[in-house]
Amino acid sequence: MSIERDLLDPTRFPMVKICGVRTPADLEACATAGVDAVGLVFAPGSPRELDPAAFVDLIAEMPDALEPIGLFVDPDTDLLEAWPGAWIQLHGEESAARVTSIAAETGHRIIKAFPFDADACRRWDEHPDVEILLIDGPRGGSGEPFDHAALAPLLATLQKPVIIAGGLDPEIVGDVVRNLEPFGVDVSSGVESSRGVKDHDRIRGFVAAARSD
Repeated sequence: MSIERDLLDPTRFPMVKICGVRTPADLEACATAGVDAVGLVFAPGSPRELDPAAFVDLIAEMPDALEPIGLFVDPDTDLLEAWPGAWIQLHGEESAARVTSIAAETGHRIIKAFPFDADACRRWDEHPDVEILLIDGPRGGSGEPFDHAALAPLLATLQKPVIIAGGLDPEIVGDVVRNLEPFGVDVSSGVESSRGVKDHDRIRGFVAAARSD
């Protein structure tokens, strides 16, 4: 498992993250397609939530080309400390103070995910322990988009790398990349054949479309 590769220095742009992978076959499809990072979901109630046995299997099968990112929603410290990867994605209502304590207590590098809101973009951009912003739709993992046109004028003012998520799929990701030129793009439901089941052809199509230029 690659846990030290720096996501901030990808070999290709945009950086592509596939979230909610659940099987070794998913990992192989991602690595073959040229994906940079995969999200492993530890969010109770999610159709992509991993049980302990599946988690162990995925860690053992993680290709070196992929950076694993643990996705957590308002987690306790013990759960975070059990995550062996370098990066975590916080996708809940964590306060700025809680993010500071997580960084200090666990040493993980932090991606902060949140629904699009101009004030939230500025606030998290200023947080010293957040390295990457992941700007999502109204509900993470739902496949709902947000107003990309409203984000566009903000992007040039943000200091930190931005990953765009929410409602992306192979059909629209190319236009999003061309119009907004984000650091990265993230997808989950947009490359699935049914809830929680990844479609490997759509993963390949998503990567190709994201980097079509």
